[in-house]
Amino acid sequence: MFKLACPSCGAEVAFRSATSAIAVCEYCHSTLLREADAVRDVGKMSAVLEDYSPLRVGVSGVYSGRAFTVIGRIQLRYGAGFWNEWYVGFDDGGAGWLSDASGQYALTLDAGLADDAPPFDQLVPGGHYRHDGVDYIAADLRRARCCGGEGELPFRVATGWEATVADYRQSHRFLTLDYSDGSPPRCYVGKAVTLADLKCQLLREPDEIARSAGHLKGAAEALACPACGASIAWHPGVAEQLHCPACATRVDAGGGTALALEGARREAQVKTSLALGDAARIDGIRWLLIGLLRCRAQGGADEWTEYLLYSERQGFLWLVESADSWDRVKVLDTWPEAVSASAVRLDGAAFTRLRAYGAEVIHAAGAFNWQVKVGDKVSLTDYRGSRGMLTSERSPSELGWSLAQRVPASTVDGWFGKGGKLAAAAPEIGTRIAGQPDRAALRPPAWVFTGLVLLTNVPIALVGGLFSWVLILIAIGVLWLPVFTDWMDD
Repeated sequence: MFKLACPSCGAEVAFRSATSAIAVCEYCHSTLLREADAVRDVGKMSAVLEDYSPLRVGVSGVYSGRAFTVIGRIQLRYGAGFWNEWYVGFDDGGAGWLSDASGQYALTLDAGLADDAPPFDQLVPGGHYRHDGVDYIAADLRRARCCGGEGELPFRVATGWEATVADYRQSHRFLTLDYSDGSPPRCYVGKAVTLADLKCQLLREPDEIARSAGHLKGAAEALACPACGASIAWHPGVAEQLHCPACATRVDAGGGTALALEGARREAQVKTSLALGDAARIDGIRWLLIGLLRCRAQGGADEWTEYLLYSERQGFLWLVESADSWDRVKVLDTWPEAVSASAVRLDGAAFTRLRAYGAEVIHAAGAFNWQVKVGDKVSLTDYRGSRGMLTSERSPSELGWSLAQRVPASTVDGWFGKGGKLAAAAPEIGTRIAGQPDRAALRPPAWVFTGLVLLTNVPIALVGGLFSWVLILIAIGVLWLPVFTDWMDD
């Protein structure tokens, strides 16, 4: 460890890793560039936004059998939010990066220059890149600016430094192409992880967060809408993108103050079964409803409501309420693998492609961990399997996967303590998703056409023998196949 006094304020600054090029003084935020056995002050670095990540400089863990310590952080902001890149130093002298975005983590190691990578402007979500015999799929394309930093970092960086990165996934594998220094990009390879996987020690505890920042992670605070003055429930460090429930003004609270992103837009209030601030207990864990979206299938009349829940222990969870069902939805860290053009497999379970459609946000209220607005459009593809419904969601800059599992309205009632109100209001639960025809409505016509088939063909079959009977049974089976499928799914 190399220690010295900060030339600006005199505080002790330590370089723990031989790979570190700069260190940020934790007292005056001077950026110190290492030159042999001395340092040079090259300017101030903005302090990182207190985002309530459990990680911090000094956290230790184990990755692939190698012990590491978190020694630095860069905080990056883009159009829809921000994320942290934690610089980790391994005990054997190596280094890596631990990305931290809304409770999803990935640890990657430097794999050198990617000479065969296409230019960044040619990349699209869902595109492929092959590295070391593995075919990766583009998940996230971002241009972001550094808005703060701390600790030690392997290169010179300052507030306003721009990062241009493309993240790829394949099952649990993770790959980043970093175009920040131009083409060819630098390649980083690793995998999606959890803090439990990494056996992290010295994580920040909730009471420590409360002492250091004056706020408890996830605790709602009151913030006045800059457009109409109405109170907005704000969850510091968890969800900084707000939608006023009174006037629908979009508000950015990322800097700790309310900044209106667009003028007030009065609109009819959307009636929903659950309300902002509702608390639930799911599997023994307390969740708080912090945001809700009303979405509509493009080109159709089907609408559904998506509720964003937050738990300090588990992160984020979605509940989706459609016309005849409730689904519990989890964004996936491990992606499914393609089996064919119409099928994918996740953890050994097969899912068959059901349909593709577009969706649009028509109402938003509450707080979100990314910047969402009315009019946002995405392309969705649903895959049905025995474990639920897999959905891929694609926007111009991002591709993601989620798994939806059906839950009875009575169960949701119990979670939120609604006293049976949701179950009483819900129709019989089926399996229709937004935009899909209701196959239960096919049953009466199926009976009618079955009668017609029997009436016209049984006399012929009486003289036509076994082959005629087989044809009749096949015809009836085709008529009833959608209905049988519906019964089986129920």
